[in-house]
Amino acid sequence: MKITVRFRGPIAREMDDGVLEMEIEDGLTLNDLFVKIIEQNSYLQSIWKISAEIDRDSMILCNEVDIGVTGGLNTTLKDGDILTILPLVHGG
Repeated sequence: MKITVRFRGPIAREMDDGVLEMEIEDGLTLNDLFVKIIEQNSYLQSIWKISAEIDRDSMILCNEVDIGVTGGLNTTLKDGDILTILPLVHGG
């Protein structure tokens, strides 16, 4: 099945257009997907070591719905899903 992952903000600038089109196996959760994405991308490895850090440091939308209401990192992905990763940018 095919999904789209869209990174926004400064991460998108470092990753070509910030869009990953991916073929994944059925039954994959967001957590499983993020583990794969981190393993496959050295730039993301420099930012996040584990998938929980993506959840902590970003707003994650699945088909424009916050994953906080869909099961969090345990959300099971479906064919055609569009994920949007919005890094929380802040300063002190």
